[in-house]
Amino acid sequence: MRRFRILLGMGVASALAVLPGATLSASAAPAGNAAAIDSVIGMYYPLAPQRLMDTRSGLGGTAAAIGPGRVASLQVTGRGGVPTGGVGSVVLNVTVTGPTAGSFLTLYPSGEARPTASSINFPAGWLGSNNVTVKVGSDGKVLVYNQSGSTHVVVDVVGFYASSETVRTSLGTGGQYQRTTPSRLVDTRKEGGAVAAGDLTLRYVDLGEATSPHVKALVLNITAVAPERGGFLSAWSGTGPVPGSSTVNYGAGKVVPNLAFVATGRCGDCGPGYEVPTFAVYTSQATNIVVDLVGVVDDGTLPNGLRFTPMSPIRIVDSRSALGTSGAIAAGETRKITAPSTVVTDSTEVLAMNVTAVSPTSGTVLTVWAADAGLAKPTASNLNPAAGQIVSNAVMGAIGPNDAFNVHNLMGSTHLVADVVGRFYLYPGTANVAAADAPRLAVVGANH
Repeated sequence: MRRFRILLGMGVASALAVLPGATLSASAAPAGNAAAIDSVIGMYYPLAPQRLMDTRSGLGGTAAAIGPGRVASLQVTGRGGVPTGGVGSVVLNVTVTGPTAGSFLTLYPSGEARPTASSINFPAGWLGSNNVTVKVGSDGKVLVYNQSGSTHVVVDVVGFYASSETVRTSLGTGGQYQRTTPSRLVDTRKEGGAVAAGDLTLRYVDLGEATSPHVKALVLNITAVAPERGGFLSAWSGTGPVPGSSTVNYGAGKVVPNLAFVATGRCGDCGPGYEVPTFAVYTSQATNIVVDLVGVVDDGTLPNGLRFTPMSPIRIVDSRSALGTSGAIAAGETRKITAPSTVVTDSTEVLAMNVTAVSPTSGTVLTVWAADAGLAKPTASNLNPAAGQIVSNAVMGAIGPNDAFNVHNLMGSTHLVADVVGRFYLYPGTANVAAADAPRLAVVGANH
């Protein structure tokens, strides 16, 4: 059962779901065998969310809506906790607000040609966000291109991947991505109904005594379901006040998901008898909230962790033009898609992708998972587009032994677009089994 107390000093009066008897501490890497890690290249460093750009106010250097065919430059290194050097790519939450036409944004490294891929797709008048991992240019900048009309853009940074050992000197070791069995952690539709405007819900996740104390961040798919009014969700560790950034931006009555890398808090007395990671979600308007766990970031000491190699965005699927697959995916159909050899390597385990549903004929749910790996379709969802929408979401797309992934469409039919922004590989320094045999972590328990 939830207990609530009023928190002040956040600019709003908020209700917090308190873990009974819980004592929270700030997120910090637990002691581990860090000396055995001979490199931090490809490791992830979670950050407390920080705003880098808001074209409405001029934050970040662009003080107006980005017009058709225009490119805005954004300095990301040296800001928001991102170091000045040694950064290969950053993980951003990108929000579009008030677009005058249907369009898309493409984020890409400064100094490189603009790719044909997209980072976030939207109709006129839309309010929404997408998690975007983008390679950083040699000058520490990324570029933001808008195709049509004009739109304001808000960008928050939530973490980065190291590209050199210079990061280790100042920040120590980062974390490695660990695949988990997809698990639903929160579904307020089954827990008493919509969360009231201004409320915060704090939860813990237990992945077992050998794993939980080593989790530095959770990779979550967070969905707002049928909010009463337009607003936003903010996800963070639960330590300290609500951050001045958003994770999911939603319109009234919509179903809006977004992938989120959420740095964890820590709870030593939540019930399991050992330290477990925590996260919190704040909503500005009344809405139901669904949270699915799709992966975690460890402290670098757990076996079989994955490292990240950033790539300039590249399109591998467009069912409209028979790229990667041909024709719309029918209702109830599972489509197997093989990644091209130009994208995967022998060590690739997971593709970081931006997946877009294009004009589905009815409201539907898309689910992505590894093909030919003996895995049943997960109950978690990746995209929840309404009829006629063009909706994107970041997906951590595990691939099977034949370099393929499955996409299942629940209802109607929809075209599919997928753009790859990087790949994860099994790091030999902490691997103790062959890549194909590396087990997935699983949730032991969670606070509801």
